[in-house]
Amino acid sequence: MDVFTIGDHRAFVEAEGWEKAGERGGHVNYLLRVNPPFAVLRTGISHGADSTEYFAPGIRSTIVHQQLQVTQAEFWACVNEGKRPERRSDGYSVGLRGPKDAPPPPQNPDLLRELEREFGESAADVAVMSDTELRAYLFLLWDRRARDTAGGGEVSL
Repeated sequence: MDVFTIGDHRAFVEAEGWEKAGERGGHVNYLLRVNPPFAVLRTGISHGADSTEYFAPGIRSTIVHQQLQVTQAEFWACVNEGKRPERRSDGYSVGLRGPKDAPPPPQNPDLLRELEREFGESAADVAVMSDTELRAYLFLLWDRRARDTAGGGEVSL
């Protein structure tokens, strides 16, 4: 069994070129923009006493497969040899999901109608987004609209 340390996690994000997205209270957030705004991966590293602190196998699996979206072999090849994983446009590694992008899951028709009605976006424009990504995109668009509204929606006297 491989021992997976905080130092290994940090080595992976540095070798693959993840960017530091913020730091607070000993926790550093990183992101990797694979295909923005559709595929932006996020992971966080909490600092222990030193970088030799290791993760339990369940936590390691969650970090590697769900956050970094690679196989164990791709993770260790990147950490030990600096070999970056090959990624698909949806952010997953080829080793984890295969070379072809999976067909997108069916999208919530209410979200699609709102995007089209309010912002003129067609279903084809957002075809690769999941419902979670559609909700985040809608939030971003509504936020931009609110900021662009004269006075930011504030009442002026």
